Amino acid sequence: MKKQIVSILCAAAVTCSAGAASVSDLSDVRPSDWYYDAVNHVFENGLMNGTSDTAFSPNATTSRGMIVTILYRLAGTPDMPESSWGYPYADVDAAAYYGTPVYWARMNSLVTGYSDEQFGPNDAVTREQLAAILYRYADSLGLDTDTGFIPDKYYDFSDYQTVSRYASQAMNWCVNKGIINGSDGKLNPQGTATRAEAATMLMNAESILQAGSGTETPDKTPAPEDNTGNEPAGDHETVTDETSQRPTGKSAVDEYGGYWDYDLANATFDAINGLREQNGLDRLAYSLQVQEWADIRSRELWIVDERDGDISHTRPDGSMFATVGKGCNTENALLGILPIDAQENLNKWYASPGHRENMLNTRSKTAAVSLYVQGEKVYAVQLFNILSAEELNQL
Repeated sequence: MKKQIVSILCAAAVTCSAGAASVSDLSDVRPSDWYYDAVNHVFENGLMNGTSDTAFSPNATTSRGMIVTILYRLAGTPDMPESSWGYPYADVDAAAYYGTPVYWARMNSLVTGYSDEQFGPNDAVTREQLAAILYRYADSLGLDTDTGFIPDKYYDFSDYQTVSRYASQAMNWCVNKGIINGSDGKLNPQGTATRAEAATMLMNAESILQAGSGTETPDKTPAPEDNTGNEPAGDHETVTDETSQRPTGKSAVDEYGGYWDYDLANATFDAINGLREQNGLDRLAYSLQVQEWADIRSRELWIVDERDGDISHTRPDGSMFATVGKGCNTENALLGILPIDAQENLNKWYASPGHRENMLNTRSKTAAVSLYVQGEKVYAVQLFNILSAEELNQL
Protein backbone atom coordinates (compact mmCIF):
# COMPACT_ATOMS: atom_id res chain seq x y z
CA MET A 1 0.00 0.00 0.00
CA LYS A 2 2.81 2.39 0.87
CA LYS A 3 4.49 1.73 -2.49
CA GLN A 4 1.24 2.67 -4.19
CA ILE A 5 1.00 5.82 -2.09
CA VAL A 6 4.53 6.76 -3.06
CA SER A 7 3.75 6.31 -6.73
CA ILE A 8 0.66 8.50 -6.56
CA LEU A 9 2.37 11.26 -4.64
CA CYS A 10 5.44 11.28 -6.80
CA ALA A 11 3.42 11.57 -9.98
CA ALA A 12 2.99 15.31 -9.84
CA ALA A 13 5.62 16.16 -12.40
CA VAL A 14 5.95 13.14 -14.65
CA THR A 15 6.07 14.03 -18.33
CA CYS A 16 4.17 12.17 -21.00
CA SER A 17 6.81 12.56 -23.66
CA ALA A 18 9.16 9.77 -24.64
CA GLY A 19 12.75 10.63 -23.95
CA ALA A 20 16.20 9.42 -23.05
CA ALA A 21 16.58 5.91 -21.72
CA SER A 22 18.82 6.99 -18.85
CA VAL A 23 20.27 10.13 -17.29
CA SER A 24 23.60 9.44 -19.03
CA ASP A 25 21.91 10.22 -22.37
CA LEU A 26 20.99 13.76 -21.28
CA SER A 27 23.15 16.61 -22.48
CA ASP A 28 21.68 19.11 -20.00
CA VAL A 29 22.11 17.06 -16.82
CA ARG A 30 25.70 16.71 -15.62
CA PRO A 31 27.01 14.92 -12.51
CA SER A 32 28.09 18.29 -11.11
CA ASP A 33 24.56 19.75 -11.30
CA TRP A 34 22.70 20.06 -7.98
CA TYR A 35 19.71 18.24 -9.46
CA TYR A 36 21.68 15.33 -10.95
CA ASP A 37 20.82 12.83 -8.20
CA ALA A 38 17.15 13.79 -8.31
CA VAL A 39 16.92 13.44 -12.08
CA ASN A 40 18.75 10.12 -11.91
CA HIS A 41 16.33 9.01 -9.20
CA VAL A 42 13.16 9.86 -11.12
CA PHE A 43 14.58 8.22 -14.26
CA GLU A 44 15.50 5.02 -12.45
CA ASN A 45 12.06 4.84 -10.84
CA GLY A 46 10.11 5.72 -13.99
CA LEU A 47 8.74 8.90 -12.46
CA MET A 48 9.84 11.36 -15.13
CA ASN A 49 11.13 11.16 -18.69
CA GLY A 50 13.19 13.50 -20.78
CA THR A 51 11.61 16.05 -23.06
CA SER A 52 13.59 14.53 -25.94
CA ASP A 53 16.15 11.80 -26.49
CA THR A 54 18.94 14.06 -25.24
CA ALA A 55 17.31 16.65 -22.96
CA PHE A 56 15.57 16.81 -19.60
CA SER A 57 14.90 20.56 -19.66
CA PRO A 58 15.60 21.07 -15.96
CA ASN A 59 14.57 24.74 -16.04
CA ALA A 60 11.27 24.16 -17.84
CA THR A 61 8.02 24.20 -15.88
CA THR A 62 5.14 21.76 -15.54
CA SER A 63 1.48 22.58 -16.07
CA ARG A 64 -1.68 21.89 -14.10
CA GLY A 65 -3.02 19.83 -16.99
CA MET A 66 0.04 17.60 -16.99
CA ILE A 67 -0.09 17.01 -13.26
CA VAL A 68 -3.73 15.93 -13.15
CA THR A 69 -3.18 13.75 -16.22
CA ILE A 70 -0.43 11.78 -14.57
CA LEU A 71 -2.42 11.41 -11.35
CA TYR A 72 -5.38 10.16 -13.37
CA ARG A 73 -3.25 7.58 -15.18
CA LEU A 74 -1.73 6.30 -11.96
CA ALA A 75 -5.26 5.87 -10.61
CA GLY A 76 -5.82 3.43 -13.47
CA THR A 77 -7.69 5.81 -15.81
CA PRO A 78 -11.05 5.18 -14.14
CA ASP A 79 -14.14 5.36 -16.30
CA MET A 80 -15.40 8.91 -16.52
CA PRO A 81 -18.54 9.17 -18.68
CA GLU A 82 -19.05 12.75 -19.81
CA SER A 83 -22.50 12.76 -18.26
CA SER A 84 -20.87 12.80 -14.82
CA TRP A 85 -18.36 15.59 -15.50
CA GLY A 86 -20.60 18.35 -14.20
CA TYR A 87 -20.29 21.97 -15.29
CA PRO A 88 -17.70 22.56 -18.03
CA TYR A 89 -14.57 24.67 -17.80
CA ALA A 90 -14.47 27.18 -20.62
CA ASP A 91 -10.70 26.67 -21.03
CA VAL A 92 -10.72 22.86 -21.03
CA ASP A 93 -11.25 21.14 -24.36
CA ALA A 94 -12.86 17.79 -23.68
CA ALA A 95 -10.79 16.32 -26.51
CA ALA A 96 -7.48 17.51 -25.05
CA TYR A 97 -5.14 14.97 -23.44
CA TYR A 98 -5.94 16.49 -20.04
CA GLY A 99 -9.71 16.76 -20.61
CA THR A 100 -10.89 13.72 -18.66
CA PRO A 101 -8.21 14.00 -15.96
CA VAL A 102 -9.18 17.60 -15.17
CA TYR A 103 -12.75 16.60 -14.35
CA TRP A 104 -11.63 13.46 -12.54
CA ALA A 105 -9.38 15.59 -10.33
CA ARG A 106 -12.23 17.99 -9.61
CA MET A 107 -14.72 15.23 -8.82
CA ASN A 108 -12.28 13.73 -6.36
CA SER A 109 -11.44 17.12 -4.76
CA LEU A 110 -7.78 16.73 -5.67
CA VAL A 111 -7.18 19.76 -7.89
CA THR A 112 -9.97 22.24 -8.54
CA GLY A 113 -10.34 25.17 -10.90
CA TYR A 114 -9.76 28.83 -10.21
CA SER A 115 -13.50 29.27 -10.67
CA ASP A 116 -16.45 27.38 -12.13
CA GLU A 117 -15.32 28.50 -15.58
CA GLN A 118 -11.52 28.46 -15.44
CA PHE A 119 -9.12 25.62 -14.66
CA GLY A 120 -5.91 26.96 -16.20
CA PRO A 121 -4.61 23.67 -17.66
CA ASN A 122 -1.60 25.32 -19.28
CA ASP A 123 -0.63 27.41 -16.27
CA ALA A 124 2.70 26.66 -14.66
CA VAL A 125 2.58 25.13 -11.20
CA THR A 126 4.19 27.10 -8.39
CA ARG A 127 6.27 25.61 -5.64
CA GLU A 128 3.55 26.18 -3.05
CA GLN A 129 0.92 24.66 -5.35
CA LEU A 130 3.00 21.53 -5.78
CA ALA A 131 3.49 21.39 -2.00
CA ALA A 132 -0.28 21.71 -1.53
CA ILE A 133 -0.92 18.87 -3.99
CA LEU A 134 1.52 16.57 -2.19
CA TYR A 135 0.03 17.55 1.16
CA ARG A 136 -3.53 16.97 -0.06
CA TYR A 137 -2.71 13.49 -1.35
CA ALA A 138 -0.91 12.55 1.82
CA ASP A 139 -3.89 13.71 3.89
CA SER A 140 -6.45 11.93 1.72
CA LEU A 141 -4.49 8.69 1.97
CA GLY A 142 -4.48 8.78 5.75
CA LEU A 143 -0.89 9.85 6.34
CA ASP A 144 -0.08 12.11 9.28
CA THR A 145 -0.07 15.65 7.91
CA ASP A 146 -0.20 17.49 11.21
CA THR A 147 1.96 20.62 10.94
CA GLY A 148 3.23 20.55 14.48
CA PHE A 149 6.51 18.90 13.42
CA ILE A 150 9.08 21.17 15.12
CA PRO A 151 7.87 24.06 12.94
CA ASP A 152 10.74 26.35 13.84
CA LYS A 153 12.46 24.78 10.82
CA TYR A 154 9.82 26.49 8.71
CA TYR A 155 10.60 29.86 10.27
CA ASP A 156 14.28 29.54 9.37
CA PHE A 157 13.25 30.69 5.89
CA SER A 158 13.26 34.46 5.57
CA ASP A 159 10.24 34.51 3.25
CA TYR A 160 7.90 32.12 5.09
CA GLN A 161 5.40 34.94 5.58
CA THR A 162 5.02 35.26 1.79
CA VAL A 163 3.49 31.78 1.56
CA SER A 164 -0.17 32.01 0.63
CA ARG A 165 -2.55 31.22 3.46
CA TYR A 166 -4.03 28.19 1.70
CA ALA A 167 -0.57 26.65 1.32
CA SER A 168 1.02 27.56 4.66
CA GLN A 169 0.30 24.26 6.39
CA ALA A 170 1.31 22.30 3.28
CA MET A 171 4.61 24.17 2.99
CA ASN A 172 5.20 23.74 6.73
CA TRP A 173 4.64 20.00 6.41
CA CYS A 174 6.87 19.68 3.34
CA VAL A 175 9.68 21.63 5.01
CA ASN A 176 9.54 19.57 8.18
CA LYS A 177 9.35 16.32 6.22
CA GLY A 178 12.42 17.31 4.22
CA ILE A 179 10.51 17.45 0.94
CA ILE A 180 11.34 21.13 0.45
CA ASN A 181 14.77 22.40 1.44
CA GLY A 182 14.60 25.87 -0.05
CA SER A 183 17.36 27.83 -1.76
CA ASP A 184 19.62 30.42 -0.14
CA GLY A 185 17.39 30.47 2.93
CA LYS A 186 14.21 31.09 0.92
CA LEU A 187 11.13 29.05 0.06
CA ASN A 188 10.22 31.07 -3.05
CA PRO A 189 6.61 29.85 -2.75
CA GLN A 190 5.22 31.73 -5.74
CA GLY A 191 8.10 30.76 -8.00
CA THR A 192 7.29 28.23 -10.70
CA ALA A 193 8.31 24.68 -9.94
CA THR A 194 10.96 23.83 -12.50
CA ARG A 195 11.37 20.25 -13.62
CA ALA A 196 14.59 20.01 -11.64
CA GLU A 197 12.89 21.29 -8.49
CA ALA A 198 9.92 19.00 -9.03
CA ALA A 199 12.24 16.02 -9.47
CA THR A 200 13.95 16.90 -6.21
CA MET A 201 10.67 17.29 -4.33
CA LEU A 202 9.44 13.99 -5.72
CA MET A 203 12.63 12.20 -4.72
CA ASN A 204 12.37 13.61 -1.20
CA ALA A 205 8.67 12.79 -0.93
CA GLU A 206 9.21 9.23 -2.04
CA SER A 207 11.98 8.58 0.44
CA ILE A 208 9.89 10.01 3.29
CA LEU A 209 6.85 7.95 2.38
CA GLN A 210 8.80 4.74 1.82
CA ALA A 211 10.28 5.12 5.28
CA GLY A 212 6.71 5.30 6.58
CA SER A 213 5.10 8.03 8.65
CA GLY A 214 4.55 5.80 11.67
CA THR A 215 0.89 6.54 12.29
CA GLU A 216 0.43 3.59 14.63
CA THR A 217 0.74 4.24 18.35
CA PRO A 218 3.32 1.95 19.96
CA ASP A 219 2.26 -0.34 22.79
CA LYS A 220 4.56 1.39 25.24
CA THR A 221 6.26 4.72 25.59
CA PRO A 222 9.21 4.80 23.14
CA ALA A 223 12.63 6.21 23.79
CA PRO A 224 12.91 9.50 21.89
CA GLU A 225 14.89 9.53 18.68
CA ASP A 226 16.73 12.80 18.28
CA ASN A 227 16.45 12.98 14.50
CA THR A 228 14.83 16.38 14.11
CA GLY A 229 17.74 18.72 14.67
CA ASN A 230 17.04 18.92 18.38
CA GLU A 231 19.88 19.70 20.74
CA PRO A 232 20.54 17.07 23.44
CA ALA A 233 19.13 18.00 26.83
CA GLY A 234 21.39 18.24 29.85
CA ASP A 235 21.26 15.47 32.44
CA HIS A 236 20.14 17.78 35.25
CA GLU A 237 19.63 21.16 33.69
CA THR A 238 18.78 23.89 36.20
CA VAL A 239 16.03 26.17 34.94
CA THR A 240 13.80 28.85 36.37
CA ASP A 241 10.37 27.36 36.95
CA GLU A 242 7.29 29.45 37.80
CA THR A 243 5.03 26.49 38.58
CA SER A 244 4.12 27.87 42.00
CA GLN A 245 2.70 30.97 40.31
CA ARG A 246 0.34 29.13 37.97
CA PRO A 247 -3.27 30.34 37.93
CA THR A 248 -5.79 27.82 39.24
CA GLY A 249 -9.52 27.21 38.99
CA LYS A 250 -11.58 28.71 36.21
CA SER A 251 -11.27 32.23 34.92
CA ALA A 252 -14.12 34.70 34.75
CA VAL A 253 -16.25 34.47 31.62
CA ASP A 254 -14.77 36.70 28.92
CA GLU A 255 -16.52 39.00 26.45
CA TYR A 256 -17.09 36.06 24.08
CA GLY A 257 -18.84 33.91 26.67
CA GLY A 258 -15.91 31.53 27.20
CA TYR A 259 -13.50 30.86 30.04
CA TRP A 260 -10.12 29.18 30.71
CA ASP A 261 -9.94 26.03 32.85
CA TYR A 262 -6.55 26.31 34.59
CA ASP A 263 -6.88 23.25 36.81
CA LEU A 264 -7.26 21.02 33.77
CA ALA A 265 -4.48 22.92 31.98
CA ASN A 266 -2.12 22.44 34.92
CA ALA A 267 -2.90 18.73 35.15
CA THR A 268 -2.20 18.35 31.44
CA PHE A 269 1.08 20.25 31.78
CA ASP A 270 2.17 17.94 34.60
CA ALA A 271 1.20 14.88 32.54
CA ILE A 272 3.47 16.07 29.73
CA ASN A 273 6.38 16.39 32.12
CA GLY A 274 5.60 12.92 33.45
CA LEU A 275 5.84 11.61 29.90
CA ARG A 276 9.16 13.37 29.39
CA GLU A 277 10.58 11.86 32.58
CA GLN A 278 9.53 8.40 31.42
CA ASN A 279 11.63 9.04 28.31
CA GLY A 280 14.66 10.27 30.21
CA LEU A 281 14.15 13.94 29.30
CA ASP A 282 14.32 17.06 31.45
CA ARG A 283 11.04 18.48 32.64
CA LEU A 284 9.86 21.62 30.89
CA ALA A 285 9.80 24.75 33.03
CA TYR A 286 6.49 26.52 33.41
CA SER A 287 6.39 30.17 32.27
CA LEU A 288 3.71 32.73 33.05
CA GLN A 289 4.62 34.54 29.84
CA VAL A 290 4.11 31.41 27.76
CA GLN A 291 0.82 30.87 29.62
CA GLU A 292 -0.35 34.29 28.49
CA TRP A 293 0.50 33.45 24.89
CA ALA A 294 -1.07 29.99 25.18
CA ASP A 295 -4.30 31.56 26.45
CA ILE A 296 -4.33 33.82 23.40
CA ARG A 297 -3.83 30.84 21.12
CA SER A 298 -6.51 28.64 22.70
CA ARG A 299 -9.11 31.37 22.23
CA GLU A 300 -7.86 31.93 18.68
CA LEU A 301 -8.56 28.27 17.98
CA TRP A 302 -12.20 28.96 18.81
CA ILE A 303 -12.25 32.11 16.66
CA VAL A 304 -10.84 30.22 13.66
CA ASP A 305 -13.18 27.27 14.27
CA GLU A 306 -16.18 29.60 14.33
CA ARG A 307 -15.06 31.14 11.06
CA ASP A 308 -13.71 28.13 9.15
CA GLY A 309 -15.30 25.14 10.84
CA ASP A 310 -11.95 23.69 11.87
CA ILE A 311 -9.03 24.49 14.17
CA SER A 312 -5.67 25.47 12.76
CA HIS A 313 -2.11 26.40 13.66
CA THR A 314 -2.79 29.52 11.60
CA ARG A 315 -3.90 32.58 13.55
CA PRO A 316 -7.06 34.56 12.65
CA ASP A 317 -4.99 37.13 10.71
CA GLY A 318 -3.40 34.40 8.57
CA SER A 319 -0.01 34.35 10.31
CA MET A 320 1.41 31.18 11.84
CA PHE A 321 1.00 30.46 15.55
CA ALA A 322 4.64 31.27 16.44
CA THR A 323 4.02 34.97 15.91
CA VAL A 324 2.10 35.02 19.19
CA GLY A 325 5.34 35.42 21.14
CA LYS A 326 9.12 35.39 20.89
CA GLY A 327 10.72 31.96 21.06
CA CYS A 328 7.54 29.93 20.47
CA ASN A 329 8.81 27.04 18.40
CA THR A 330 6.06 24.46 18.33
CA GLU A 331 2.42 23.94 19.25
CA ASN A 332 -0.05 21.12 19.76
CA ALA A 333 -3.75 21.85 19.36
CA LEU A 334 -6.86 19.84 20.12
CA LEU A 335 -10.63 20.28 20.03
CA GLY A 336 -12.48 18.23 22.62
CA ILE A 337 -15.95 17.94 24.14
CA LEU A 338 -16.72 18.15 27.86
CA PRO A 339 -16.24 16.25 30.06
CA ILE A 340 -12.52 15.78 29.41
CA ASP A 341 -9.50 15.02 31.61
CA ALA A 342 -5.76 15.55 31.42
CA GLN A 343 -4.90 11.95 30.57
CA GLU A 344 -7.42 11.93 27.74
CA ASN A 345 -5.80 15.06 26.32
CA LEU A 346 -2.36 13.51 26.59
CA ASN A 347 -3.45 10.25 24.98
CA LYS A 348 -4.94 12.01 21.98
CA TRP A 349 -1.81 14.08 21.43
CA TYR A 350 0.41 11.06 22.02
CA ALA A 351 -1.42 9.10 19.31
CA SER A 352 -0.16 11.53 16.66
CA PRO A 353 3.55 11.19 15.76
CA GLY A 354 3.85 14.92 15.19
CA HIS A 355 2.27 15.86 18.51
CA ARG A 356 4.25 13.19 20.34
CA GLU A 357 7.48 14.50 18.83
CA ASN A 358 6.64 17.99 20.06
CA MET A 359 6.05 16.80 23.62
CA LEU A 360 9.39 14.98 23.57
CA ASN A 361 11.44 17.57 21.70
CA THR A 362 14.66 18.74 23.34
CA ARG A 363 14.88 22.24 21.93
CA SER A 364 12.09 23.63 24.08
CA LYS A 365 12.89 24.87 27.59
CA THR A 366 9.53 26.25 28.71
CA ALA A 367 5.90 25.52 28.01
CA ALA A 368 2.34 26.11 29.12
CA VAL A 369 -1.02 24.49 28.48
CA SER A 370 -4.26 26.39 27.95
CA LEU A 371 -7.82 25.14 27.68
CA TYR A 372 -10.48 27.58 26.51
CA VAL A 373 -14.05 26.43 27.03
CA GLN A 374 -16.97 27.57 24.88
CA GLY A 375 -20.20 25.77 25.72
CA GLU A 376 -19.30 22.08 25.65
CA LYS A 377 -16.30 22.57 23.36
CA VAL A 378 -12.78 22.66 24.78
CA TYR A 379 -9.99 24.24 22.73
CA ALA A 380 -6.68 22.96 24.09
CA VAL A 381 -3.18 24.21 23.28
CA GLN A 382 0.27 23.06 24.32
CA LEU A 383 2.67 25.91 23.54
CA PHE A 384 6.41 25.28 23.68
CA ASN A 385 9.22 27.86 23.77
CA ILE A 386 12.98 27.71 23.27
CA LEU A 387 13.65 30.46 25.85
CA SER A 388 13.96 29.91 29.58
CA ALA A 389 11.53 31.56 32.01
CA GLU A 390 14.33 33.89 33.08
CA GLU A 391 15.02 34.93 29.48
CA LEU A 392 11.31 35.46 28.85
CA ASN A 393 11.04 37.72 31.90
CA GLN A 394 13.74 39.94 30.42
CA LEU A 395 11.77 40.63 27.22
